Amino acid sequence: MRGWFLRFLFLALLGAGFYFAAFHDAPDLGLSRTGNALLAATLGRGQSQPIIRVLVGEALERAVLSVNGRISIDAVGMDTRRHSGDFAQSVTVEVTPTGQGIKLGSDRYIRVRLRTLDSQPLRLTWQSGNEEKSIAISHEVEIYGTHVEMGGRKLPRLRILARLPIEEYLYGVVAGEVPSSWPIEAIRAQAVASRSFAYFEICSRANDEYDVYADTRSQVWRPSSVVEPQVRHAVDSTVGVVLTERNVLLKTFFHSECGGFTADARWVFTRTPVLALSGVSCPRCSLPANRPTSWRVTYSRQEVTERLRRAGILKQPGEIRVIQALDHRGQPMGRRLGRAVSMEITLAGDRGGNIRIPANDFRLAMGSDRKNVASTYMTVEEGDESRIIFAGYGWGHGVGLCQYGASYAADKLSYNFLDILALYFPGSKPVRVWGGGGAGR
Repeated sequence: MRGWFLRFLFLALLGAGFYFAAFHDAPDLGLSRTGNALLAATLGRGQSQPIIRVLVGEALERAVLSVNGRISIDAVGMDTRRHSGDFAQSVTVEVTPTGQGIKLGSDRYIRVRLRTLDSQPLRLTWQSGNEEKSIAISHEVEIYGTHVEMGGRKLPRLRILARLPIEEYLYGVVAGEVPSSWPIEAIRAQAVASRSFAYFEICSRANDEYDVYADTRSQVWRPSSVVEPQVRHAVDSTVGVVLTERNVLLKTFFHSECGGFTADARWVFTRTPVLALSGVSCPRCSLPANRPTSWRVTYSRQEVTERLRRAGILKQPGEIRVIQALDHRGQPMGRRLGRAVSMEITLAGDRGGNIRIPANDFRLAMGSDRKNVASTYMTVEEGDESRIIFAGYGWGHGVGLCQYGASYAADKLSYNFLDILALYFPGSKPVRVWGGGGAGR
């Protein structure tokens, strides 16, 4: 009985110490002297929340802008003169690139910024392949012209950015990344992970045209004028909190399902060791009774070859003869299920040979949804002379927070968001860099 009490007292003191260090005695974030690819220098505590630039649309041939309410316009004309003013109107206009700028309705500009002045969002619609995409934005939108290389020619295209405070941005990200029906502590953990990821990108992309994509290349952003109460609480109750390692901002990757254990970031994104991204056993996905979603897909060798060529990964001539997964030691995995770090491809033909590519690049080239190679936790089975079979568990690159694992930890293990973050980012420390109050347990 005494041993049980002492163990309970130790855990209670440990938890209290972690909470106190995280939110009551957190040091200023210092400058990175290591040049670590996954750590960025930041300002200290007490700063105002930053504005984030989200790439909403890129390389668009045309878009349709719908306005229904009061808006502010700030535009640069073709003569480089500024045009600005506030308008109250309902209008739908086509936006097209001109080579030197854009054409908005019948007017030509170098670039245009539009901002809503009431609750009515701006709506942009465009065609992406065979799919029509539409987004409603209640903040500032910037539209300007760009160019893309195609067939040796430069073709004019549109680029669309949204600018908004990072906390407002997080409402759309958390809603886009996890269901609002999940346990609140899992959603709070997602809010902190998403904020850390976004703030890292803001700090490291100051000289770029945008900070993040609006899709899975960064994190999914689904803005809405109506924010679910669970989502709003998760973001507001952790306002300004980011994760650090050794007083330096951490790039907090996350994914859907890890398959059993999370991947070391060195296997996917960088060769630089980062303790908080070194990989852990997942309490959900590692248990036989809680195995994550399994997947199995068969391709012809020609189809694998074509997809890798379209992605620009495979440039050598010849069809794939053999493909095998390699582990973190560079050893062939055979039919052993595990975390593939790279793929070794043997090409047929007179100019054949062996090439190695990162396993996550291979996954993305094949198609990053559940209908294709869904994760790098896999095995490769040689089918016959014309087919190759891939099978595995989970979904995503496997680094950092396992979203389904976080939900399980909150629901079945009664973990709070601090416990979840400590589990998936070992050695990390939460620090509030703007805002205040309300981020306790």
